[in-house]
Amino acid sequence: MAPNPAADLDRRIVAALMLDGRAPWRKIAAALNVPDRTVTRRGTALLESGAVGIHALADPHRTGRGDPFVVTFSCAPATVWPTCATIARRPETVTTYLLSGRAQCLADMWCPETRQADLFLHELGATTGVTQVEVAPVLRYIQTLTTWDPGILDRDEAEALRVGAPITTWPVFSEPVKLHREDKALLRGLVEDGRRTFEELGRMAGVSEQTAARRVEAMRTSGLVTLRAVVDPRVLGLPVAALLRLRIRPPAVETVAAALTASPHVRYAAMVMGEHQIVADVRLPTKDALRHLLTDAEWTEHVEAMESSLILDVLKQSEVLAASLQ
Repeated sequence: MAPNPAADLDRRIVAALMLDGRAPWRKIAAALNVPDRTVTRRGTALLESGAVGIHALADPHRTGRGDPFVVTFSCAPATVWPTCATIARRPETVTTYLLSGRAQCLADMWCPETRQADLFLHELGATTGVTQVEVAPVLRYIQTLTTWDPGILDRDEAEALRVGAPITTWPVFSEPVKLHREDKALLRGLVEDGRRTFEELGRMAGVSEQTAARRVEAMRTSGLVTLRAVVDPRVLGLPVAALLRLRIRPPAVETVAAALTASPHVRYAAMVMGEHQIVADVRLPTKDALRHLLTDAEWTEHVEAMESSLILDVLKQSEVLAASLQ
């Protein structure tokens, strides 16, 4: 395939936004050694096209939204899409995938303790089209969109863009924090558009630009709020999407988790309770590359059983509904 410099630059700009979603275009241009006007033009086009969006996500535990769960659904064949769309639209749902295989839908859901029995034992099972529900509490996130590095930028480029220390634990299972009215308004503004200026955010929250900047940076530094580049991985040259559920001997779980964290192909992974110990979303350039990952990666020697499915569609990602559902 002939080189495509424009597509390559787009991938690098998106990778830069994954490191710092609020980075000014001039900072990205300097890091990538590309003219400011070129980066501004192409970056703005990427955002306007919807190929990438920057959105905030708050720690569910510390903000009182509850604990995280990975929930898989089996559906009646004729109702798969509308059933999964219903699941995606629920306020507890953060991410929803349509899958091939035995379970046709997977959702990352957050739910407070007082609502868990009703949600998991009554409401989800009563959803039209759902025939089976499997709930796996998340013990910790191994990889998220906040920490995913697809390996597109070199080390110097990445270091020039990185802001603060990387978040290694998220969510933090500690006492909930009390957000002031102004903080909640700032968070709502960032959820809608993570690249809003501090002046815009200040107007929304009724505070000065300087106060908005200080409060937003404090929430980001503490890990209470993360900014995520919600991107179609096909833009990054990774069109093949698969969902893996791994059963691993307990002593080897952390070894496999470390290997998955280091892989540029692992976009999301969570350590969970239940029949499987790890759930992972992987993105690759070809199905042949997927075959190699599933059979040749060193970490597979620790896996006792693997259930793999293609991700056929993404209906919700980091609380952002797909265009087809809006």
